[in-house]
Amino acid sequence: MESIGNLLNQIIAHYEKKEYDAAEKLVDVLLVSHPDFHRGQFMKAVILEETGRADDAERHYDKAGNRYTLWSRLATQLHDIDPDRALRYYERVTKADPQNNTLWFSLGDLYEKMGRRDDARECYKNLSPVKEVLSRIFIPLGFMIFLLSGAIAMIQRGERGLALVVVAAAVFCIFWLKRDAGKAVKMVIKKIQSGK
Repeated sequence: MESIGNLLNQIIAHYEKKEYDAAEKLVDVLLVSHPDFHRGQFMKAVILEETGRADDAERHYDKAGNRYTLWSRLATQLHDIDPDRALRYYERVTKADPQNNTLWFSLGDLYEKMGRRDDARECYKNLSPVKEVLSRIFIPLGFMIFLLSGAIAMIQRGERGLALVVVAAAVFCIFWLKRDAGKAVKMVIKKIQSGK
């Protein structure tokens, strides 16, 4: 028997190519041996729904656990592969969690790529970039300053070994800032450009 991970990867590969019959056969094999595997139940539900069997899909969604999280992941996964299908899931999750900046930003980006500028602008109006700036810029910057201040104090007291550990943690904050600050700045710019 193949591992669950390999089988799931094959299911997803067929699903991404809209090879629904092949994906469904594999997911059925997976669910026979692992009926409680939530991602298998989720993929079965998605395949059923996308092939016009929404009523049958619902009972699999019920067994899949948190469909919001799984729809979010699916939207992100399909973002560049199949914008139309990604759009379906982004719209669902933004309705379920209208405070999620990352989802609104991603949906706006998708609309822009599809040439739907007005829809993108509406998504960007829903952004609350203050929260993003705080969590992605000011908090890691504050940690970095706090850690560096502590490291300087430790060095002055002769605790160089511990100071190196603290400096290493401060360097981690730099990578945190580098990774996340750009997205927060982009959100602020999109919010300003949306006119709200």
